[in-house]
Amino acid sequence: MTLLESVTHVCRRLAPGGWHSLMLAHGLDLLAEPLAAELVRPMKIDRNLSGFEDFAPDGTRAIEAAVPSRSLLYHALASPRVTVDETGTDLLLFPTPGEIETVLNYVYSIAPPTLDQLRLTAAGAPLAVVAFASEYRCAADTVHGRHADLCFSRTGIARVGTAPARYDARQRCFLPFVDDDVHGIRVMPVRYSAYIAMQLRGDAQRFGPMDFQAEVDPELDFWVPLHKLFDGDQCLAGMELSVTLENHQINEKLRHIHLRHSGTGWEEPQISQAPFVVTENLADWAPADELGAGLLVPQSKARLVEPAQIDGRPLTFLMPANTAGMVHGRHKVNADGSIENLNDRADVEALVRQGGYEALHYQDATADGWVRPDCPALNDLLPTVAAYSIIGPPDFYPLCSQRKLLHWVREEPLLPDSDVWHARLEALSNVRYCANLNLEDQLFSHTDRGVTAIVASAEPCPRDLSQIPPAPSPRPSSLPDGAAGVFGPGWEVGWVRQKTPDAQWINVLAGYQMASPFPQDAKICAALGSFWPGVAPDSARVFEPRSSLHTIIPLTDKEIGQGGAIAWDDQRGPQLIVEDNRLFAQYHAYVHADYTQVALQGRFSLRLTGHTSQTAYERRVVSMYRVYRALGADRDNARRNAWPLLSFLEVQRPDNELDNAQQQAGVALEGWVQRFSMYKRGAVSIADDDFKLRHVEVERQVLLFVSTDLILMKQDAGPWQVAVETL
Repeated sequence: MTLLESVTHVCRRLAPGGWHSLMLAHGLDLLAEPLAAELVRPMKIDRNLSGFEDFAPDGTRAIEAAVPSRSLLYHALASPRVTVDETGTDLLLFPTPGEIETVLNYVYSIAPPTLDQLRLTAAGAPLAVVAFASEYRCAADTVHGRHADLCFSRTGIARVGTAPARYDARQRCFLPFVDDDVHGIRVMPVRYSAYIAMQLRGDAQRFGPMDFQAEVDPELDFWVPLHKLFDGDQCLAGMELSVTLENHQINEKLRHIHLRHSGTGWEEPQISQAPFVVTENLADWAPADELGAGLLVPQSKARLVEPAQIDGRPLTFLMPANTAGMVHGRHKVNADGSIENLNDRADVEALVRQGGYEALHYQDATADGWVRPDCPALNDLLPTVAAYSIIGPPDFYPLCSQRKLLHWVREEPLLPDSDVWHARLEALSNVRYCANLNLEDQLFSHTDRGVTAIVASAEPCPRDLSQIPPAPSPRPSSLPDGAAGVFGPGWEVGWVRQKTPDAQWINVLAGYQMASPFPQDAKICAALGSFWPGVAPDSARVFEPRSSLHTIIPLTDKEIGQGGAIAWDDQRGPQLIVEDNRLFAQYHAYVHADYTQVALQGRFSLRLTGHTSQTAYERRVVSMYRVYRALGADRDNARRNAWPLLSFLEVQRPDNELDNAQQQAGVALEGWVQRFSMYKRGAVSIADDDFKLRHVEVERQVLLFVSTDLILMKQDAGPWQVAVETL
């Protein structure tokens, strides 16, 4: 079947589902014969129709040769905002990922260039066959921000899970939710493609990269896509192509534990073999017929964490001292072979820190690696350049992104500066490190620092839209702007310092630098007030107050399991108790929380946190900050730590308590309202009857209702009144 025949089949399948009348509103007849001529004739496009407001302003055809963003048919099929027909009625059918890829290939097929013509277009810039991860995005999330467009990166972020991938055709994306399993988490795949690309220095006006760094990017080289490659004789004039993508993934976190720590009982050559190094059963290419070529899908596992096995028996090791929680070692193997859960020991923290005992090893399915294009017809003509592949942990806020938070926090007038979190807020797309230099075949260079950047196609900048582009459709992303930076280390990937051949120290991305298994990282990051915003929840209020930590992005009572709900991490939230006529907040102690055990029991859940929108996330951060300000805590971490959060709710009207508060204060709160319960803390003590519990004396209680422009506050048994928000 030719590409035109395939596109014709797509159009005819979708036409009765509302697409025929929708596209006729733009002057395009999906059932026209011959369809080829219909697709390339000029049309008068109606950008007032829903989903087409951010279609490229200079697009005039259903298919514009080699320019997807100016091809109306491709936009209509690929944009997550095109969901209704010209009357506003829901479309009944939606394209499959394979059909969208078919139309994209057709865009590049109607005027196939020669290789020499591409060299002329590149104007002397080096050319190569390059692998990119890509997404078609709404205007606000593109490199230039002017219209919907494809975004490309040489780094893709897949995510592990316990259930197979699921595509939501209406939203044009994969989603991590399992409808009938509150603890199920679907794997999240990445789309990779091969392009002939040119190597250019950073250029903000031409292709980016996104969030252009004027002090760095003009001196760095970036690969910029020029022409998509696909099978057949319609891609490059006079050539028959066969295009494949090879992938190599590796999890060597166990190996690097034993490289970093001596005396563990394991050394070379054993630690360079399975199970210390895992390269099998990590990810596969999805069938191309429905999902399209180049979709890399992590293998779903029964559990996010599994016991490591060697020669059919559990893998044990001598627990090293002072691992800072980055290595799980809480399941001790006794001399008789029995397994002791150290979480049941009062001195678990000291035991783990001291190490020196036999413990069980556990594995996860995270990894890093590469995706390499292979086109035999071009192998002798052009070099190949690989993409960096990351298979990361689940994202508990899949509808939020690091980059959006970064831009928002800089512009939010209610926040004095961007230093709101305990970590430096950064998106992986803004990190200029090279990719793992120790991977098989050594495909990456220490001079290649643009591997995680996001770029656009190199086209002249279009004129600005006459209106602000509409808000993007919230959906997960597989590109690096939805992933964490690497300064902690990150959430998806860490970094190491390495010497170059000329003895210069450089920063290198490396998956093996993360905790083993990944729930060890999750526990640390969450307890640090969402150390990586946009992916890690905030469990600071779930555990007893420690150090100067405080809640930054509050979780609702349901999200932490209050009232019988399913907690995201299976941990019990604080409860008020009375002992000896004194009021205490009772906590499950942080030192006895074991997130690896939670993963082994299949108890993680993103059912609630996963539906938090970007707007809702930002609103919570601002509200929490305003509450501290109303309590006089300002920006001092120690003062904030003195006021732990006890309860947080999104108020659903009608609400009797809110009505009473408004009546007493003599004001009405408009719009959304949130309820906070805070307390001034006293001494922290271990419960007499259970060493796993911590009691924190409650010196004062404060209730607050927060709206857009007002806060009502009630201290202990006092009346409700309007709170003064100190600046």
